[in-house]
Amino acid sequence: MKNFCYVNGEIKSTSEGVIGISDLALQRGYGVFDFARTHNGKLFHFEDHIERLHRSATALHLKLPISAREIREVANELIEASELTTPSVRLVLTGGSSLDSPMLARPNFIIIAEELPTYPREIYSKGAKIITVKFQRELPQVKSLNYLNAVRLEPLKREKNAFDILYHSHNGITECPRNNFFVFIGDTLVTPSEYILQGITRKLILQLAANHFSIEERMIRFEELQAVDEAFVTSTSKFVVPISKINDREIGSGTVGVRTKAIMQLFEEYSNGYIF
Repeated sequence: MKNFCYVNGEIKSTSEGVIGISDLALQRGYGVFDFARTHNGKLFHFEDHIERLHRSATALHLKLPISAREIREVANELIEASELTTPSVRLVLTGGSSLDSPMLARPNFIIIAEELPTYPREIYSKGAKIITVKFQRELPQVKSLNYLNAVRLEPLKREKNAFDILYHSHNGITECPRNNFFVFIGDTLVTPSEYILQGITRKLILQLAANHFSIEERMIRFEELQAVDEAFVTSTSKFVVPISKINDREIGSGTVGVRTKAIMQLFEEYSNGYIF
């Protein structure tokens, strides 16, 4: 199967794409990335992903070497050249090869065409389980390469047969490592607004739900989980996944709630009709 990547101006097979071992991404975990998917054969809200990558890069004093237009052109070229069923694109900007670590160097910019991950259908029809862990990500507004805690917790997630981890701290309930978190308390849709990564799907859900539900963007206290009627998580790769259990407590009736189903339907209609 053909699969291609872009590394600092050159398009190569992914098996040939390399950067130096002195790069700060390897030496210090310093760098940012973003991940965009296709839907119905089109890159889905790609400009939003590029903008977020730019914000993340700026926060870490890194500069993208090519324009947004060029990034889109390269992404489309990689998708067309690669043999993927449902393509996605990973954008990676590293701290660069530094001879005096941890001094910043010229960044390496990488774009990789990948197969979009798939998930069991039953998590959408029956809901998924998440477990809570006390943790606050450093620089949560930055989509950094540092997923140390998420990887460290993978054995716990598997032990508990959980779909994902839900972080909480003195800042309240925040997010999952790769998902934003929403709850319904009655007919009100509530989601954290601070100390999180601002997800692209999260933004779309808030826009779509605005004409159908009351919305509160605010801190969710850990104790409030006891009063939650429905819950779901969102991400680029998964779209909307209903949550039926948090730790050992069923949410609502333990099935996918009617309000969550309405959100899923709204997003499905929007994404199926999406035209760039």
